[in-house]
Amino acid sequence: MRPGVPKVDPIITIDNVSRKFGGLVAVDVEHLEIPRGAITALIGPNGAGKTTLFNLLTGFDKPDTGTWNFAGKSLAGIPAFKVAQMGQVRTFQLTKALSLLTVLQNMKLGAKDQRGEKLMYSIFPFLWKAKEQEIEEKALEL
Repeated sequence: MRPGVPKVDPIITIDNVSRKFGGLVAVDVEHLEIPRGAITALIGPNGAGKTTLFNLLTGFDKPDTGTWNFAGKSLAGIPAFKVAQMGQVRTFQLTKALSLLTVLQNMKLGAKDQRGEKLMYSIFPFLWKAKEQEIEEKALEL
């Protein structure tokens, strides 16, 4: 029997990721693993590089060096919309545009593969109602 607790399969792995703006080092991460299913916080003062790291991980910006994986797949060089399709998305600090919606409505709005996104489907509710119900049930499970 081995001592300790078995290592949890990481959902995100970051290795040697750095990003500089001129002479300012905004991000310099040697190695970081985020365990699957864990609630994880990234805490630091203003200007510490938290938002820059999220921008790198979600494809909104490109790093100077390094690699990172999400669910075992490399995200290096993948544009933000494709990263989102793979299941990794970010929210922005200013969310006032959707502040009148409930948490459930915001979650449903962000769900992928919604049939009502296509004009033909949106005209006929019977084509997308079942998918919307499926999305709502999944959101309520979270």
